[in-house]
Amino acid sequence: MATIDRHTGKTISGLDDVWQSITTILSTSLRALVMARDFGSDLPRMVDRALSPLTKIEFYAAVPEALNRISPETLMAEEPRFRVTRMRLLEESDIANGNPIFDIEGIYYPRGHLGDFSEAYDASGRISLGDEEGGYYGR
Repeated sequence: MATIDRHTGKTISGLDDVWQSITTILSTSLRALVMARDFGSDLPRMVDRALSPLTKIEFYAAVPEALNRISPETLMAEEPRFRVTRMRLLEESDIANGNPIFDIEGIYYPRGHLGDFSEAYDASGRISLGDEEGGYYGR
């Protein structure tokens, strides 16, 4: 599976494609797409909230919920090639200005979009949702 990198216009595949997909899912407001109301996350509506322990818990819950939500049209998770196992909201996140930054660890399934979960690899990366470009930084 290959797509176009939104910053360079070049073809990307594999884990780079997964990180771009995760960034797109998390930065899209839930119910914002007319033909795909279940696509996206609650993160965009949370970014202007005051930072409190409750807000942090909601941030932590919103990420795996958005990525693992089963789409009624496809009966598949929004990003079936990745499962979150651990994540951390970085202290330098500027949530009040819409720039949450997460370190995310998980399991990458290269053929998960085909329903084949027999091949799995550990993966980690940093997702920044609020910078001008929206970023993913695989590690």
